[in-house]
Formats: sequence, structure tokens, C-alpha cells
Amino acid sequence: MNTDDLIDFLATRVEAVDPGRQDRLLTLAMAGSLCLAALACIFALGVRPDLLRAMGTFDFVLKVGFLAAMVAIAAHGLRRAARAGRASGKLLRLALLPLALVWFAAVMQIVATPATSGMATMFNDWFVCVLAIPLLSVIPLVVLTLVLRETAPTDLHYCGALLGLVAGGIGALAYASFCVNDAPVYVGIWYAAGLAIVTGFGWLTGPRFLKW
Repeated sequence: MNTDDLIDFLATRVEAVDPGRQDRLLTLAMAGSLCLAALACIFALGVRPDLLRAMGTFDFVLKVGFLAAMVAIAAHGLRRAARAGRASGKLLRLALLPLALVWFAAVMQIVATPATSGMATMFNDWFVCVLAIPLLSVIPLVVLTLVLRETAPTDLHYCGALLGLVAGGIGALAYASFCVNDAPVYVGIWYAAGLAIVTGFGWLTGPRFLKW
């Protein structure tokens, strides 16, 4: 086979690439890992007894809304960062905006309630929260890492941080079905601490696990 025949053979075997395939895989991976993390939380910790009632309260809606918004923004940034040359730190900073809203609500809560009751609520089972969120994030971390290894990120630290933030948010959403403390002060400190641990872990390990 001469060179021209080889070129013609290779040219006829080119398959079209579906640009949305990777996005669909990431979406499925996030949805699947959220279900698995929720099941792990239910089996390991249980479900808060007043979940149905809590779902109608402002604080619970704020907590879940904050986590869902943060995951959505970070996931959008992760999709972009997974493509070569598309990384941008703006989306990582934008993902922190929901946290700023929670902190604002926390300040309003501190102003409106006595300091003694606020302090008592703030330290209820804080260590369980800070420990449970990273542990429940292991499932989405592993699943999403396997998906991202098929992509071509160039800024591995940044992509790893977004991966950690998404995984941490999924773990925190799963934990929210058990945690009975919905106060913005509590969420703004201890949930944020758990998320920071997972995000930092992603930033540190991104170059190791996302290398292609």
C-alpha cells in the first residue's frame, strides 16, 4: 500500500465526534454519585425524622438551594476545564457567590437572635458535619475522576479544585438529608469547612489523578 492509498484509507475511517458526549457522561456521573452518596448516608447515619416538615422551612430551602447552586456553577466550570485550554478561574470564584449569600443570612440570624442561643446551635454536632461531608464525597470524587481521565484538562490544579467542589457539594447534599441543623450560621461555617477540605484535596491531587 503506497502513501496515497494509506491516506485515502485513513480518511474514510474517520468517525464524527459527538461534542456533547462528555457533558452527558459528567451529568450522569453526578446524578448517579448523588444517589449513591445519599444511599450511603441513609445506611450509615439515617434520615432526619422531621425531613418532610423541614422541607417547608426557609432555612432548609436556603441550605439545599445554596448547595445545589454551588454544584451547578462548579459543574459548568468543570465541563469547561475538562477541555484543553478552556480553564478559567472566574467560574470557581462565581461558585462561591451562593456561600456569600448564606453568610449574609447568617449575619442576619446573629443580629436577630440572642448570642447565647446562636452559639449553642452553632456547635451542635459540628464534628460530624465536617467529617461526614468529605467521607460522603469519596463516591463522587472517584466516579467523576474516572470520567475526567478521558478528557484533556490543561490546568490540573484548577480542574481538580472544581472536581473537589462538585464532589463536596454532592456529599453535602447527601448529608443534608440527615443533618437537623439548617441554621445559616451553622451551614456557613461547618458545611463550608467540609467543602473546603474536599476542594483543597481536589486541588492538591488534580495533577496526580487527572493527568492524561
